[in-house]
Amino acid sequence: MKRIAYIVLVLMMVMFLVNPLSSDAHGGRGHNDWDEGYWVVPVTVIAVAVIVWVATLWSRPPVVIQARPPVYIQPAPPVPPPVAERLFIYPRNGQSAELQAKDRYECHSLAVSQSRYDPAQPTGGMPEAQLYQMRSDYQRAMGACLDSRGYTVK
Repeated sequence: MKRIAYIVLVLMMVMFLVNPLSSDAHGGRGHNDWDEGYWVVPVTVIAVAVIVWVATLWSRPPVVIQARPPVYIQPAPPVPPPVAERLFIYPRNGQSAELQAKDRYECHSLAVSQSRYDPAQPTGGMPEAQLYQMRSDYQRAMGACLDSRGYTVK
């Protein structure tokens, strides 16, 4: 851009120098050159040259802003617990189905209060190490409670 502006500036200066400037170039008629318009071209050339020169000084290369692609965050789908996390509970003392359901609910409530982890609730983006520790605490509390009530937990 600057190179083009300088070339235009030089060409305009050459036009200014080539243009006849005085009445001697017109045969010395002695009349006012300004009235006949002999100065219009040189003054216009100088004005345009100055404007081009100032524009090149103030011009900056264009700034290219590249937009980042949008990031879409999707919640993780609920994942069933791995087989190793499932508790298999077997009654040792012939407990009825109703008593088994009651014992499981009470032991679940106790394990949730002790471990602060509820496998039925979403984890909310908790770090994996902390989540693993809370699951382990829940399973131990649940297993200990059920074992004390006469169940085998695997």
